[in-house]
Amino acid sequence: MKKFGLVITALIIIGTLVLFAAAQQAAGAEKLWPKNPPVVVVGFSAGGGTDTAVRPMIAKMEEYLGETINVVNMPGASSAVAAEAVLDKAADGYNMFATGSGPLSGFRVMGTTDSNWRDWISWHPFIGPAALLVRADSPITTFVEAMSALKNKNLNFGISGFGVGPHVLVEAIFGIAKVPSPNYVTAGSCRNAAVALIAGEVDIAMCTFSAAVDFVKSGQLRALTVTTSDPYKVADVNIPAITQVLAGSDDIPLLSETWPILIRRDTPQKFIDKLNEAFIWALEQPEIKQFAATQALNIAGYYGDKADKFLSLSEAGYSWTLFNSGLAEKSPETFNIPKVSDWDWEKEKQTIKN
Repeated sequence: MKKFGLVITALIIIGTLVLFAAAQQAAGAEKLWPKNPPVVVVGFSAGGGTDTAVRPMIAKMEEYLGETINVVNMPGASSAVAAEAVLDKAADGYNMFATGSGPLSGFRVMGTTDSNWRDWISWHPFIGPAALLVRADSPITTFVEAMSALKNKNLNFGISGFGVGPHVLVEAIFGIAKVPSPNYVTAGSCRNAAVALIAGEVDIAMCTFSAAVDFVKSGQLRALTVTTSDPYKVADVNIPAITQVLAGSDDIPLLSETWPILIRRDTPQKFIDKLNEAFIWALEQPEIKQFAATQALNIAGYYGDKADKFLSLSEAGYSWTLFNSGLAEKSPETFNIPKVSDWDWEKEKQTIKN
């Protein structure tokens, strides 16, 4: 009788193990990434505007998908190094890329990579401005005073890097204000540029506002303007929009930056469909809405055709601004990039290779 009981127990254990293995196999079959966690390669340093914007969104998308998504930083050539690294890998859904819409829009004219928006499917959770910043104790207290000081003094001007969003935006501002390009000091990220400003290593800086907004809230930095059509209010301080302080700057808010998560356009559709679901769900979560409010960002929510349309217009604006400022290696005409005034989405979307 005892032996019979042992046999029954053994059969129960074996049956349980078989059922557990079958359940594991079924769960693995349902996973979007059954082999190993996918990787999002952020093209800038940790703590910068891109890194700060994409990590909370990826965390919520993980929650929806029930899977881990690893995030690594690979700075270099305004994120072109990371773009090339991802493009060199298989389009199997396991490799993604994150950057700013500004750098992506300038890749070809800057000569850093031939990649452009047509190579990617993209998801854009947030859109936000850049801000012109000085230390709280700076004698420069207004945008007009800043432009005058830059015309007449040899000031060190902090940016994250050449060809990135804030750099292009400030060059557009300089072009309208008739201010020559200053002595730029690159810091690797907008966060680092803001820290350099606080430390006195630069006199003025242009940063993605979300990367430095906490310094404005704490009273360490003063924002002289933001690249929007409407003023911002932060910590009970009204920050004027660029259109309020600079005549002729109405097009500059069109260049406001997003921080997309991207995957190769030739990735199997099942990955794109599932990531669409996760993206839409994540945007509705209160943590994401609170993050945007705290970081002085607006919810963009671009994906699919809307994301392509935004990047196409962004490329037109950024590439021609870079070229007109003498910063581009190649003319946008080389790549048939239209000017904003000539941009036609119906024509542009015909250039996407499916």
